[in-house]
Amino acid sequence: MIFLLFNIQNFTLKDFDGKSYDIKEELKGNVVIIDFWASWCKPCIKMMPFLDSIYIKYKNSNLKIFGICVDTKKSISLAKSIWNKNNFSYTPLWDWDNSVMEMLGVKEIPHIFIVYGDGEILYKKEGYDEKEREAFEDTLRKIIVRNIIENSKGGKDE
Repeated sequence: MIFLLFNIQNFTLKDFDGKSYDIKEELKGNVVIIDFWASWCKPCIKMMPFLDSIYIKYKNSNLKIFGICVDTKKSISLAKSIWNKNNFSYTPLWDWDNSVMEMLGVKEIPHIFIVYGDGEILYKKEGYDEKEREAFEDTLRKIIVRNIIENSKGGKDE
């Protein structure tokens, strides 16, 4: 079973090129993975290729992934360098003042959320363990199927 943990509040962040993304707009008809990371976080960097493979596999199933970087202004150039060197396919966002991180109660990174519908957080996890990749993907697949079914009905049941 997948249970609602809590609803996400709306927020807007910019990507590394300055384009703004509004989370509530991005959620419309989509499942969204939010991953908090930083250039100095080795487990974060280790998890990013896995998330990229997930994005490539499911992007045509209304999946979006946002890698929210929590680096400071002093270290953002290193974060951008890591991102560009690896040529990740999903979207990097920058939470330069950690306001979104604080809003969601993130204390440790990596920290991942699966968000769906009107902002329903159905999954959250701190840390990264390669042994849990299959279980994560299984949970994600169930949420994607649920999203596809509800989109085909014209929205969630009231």
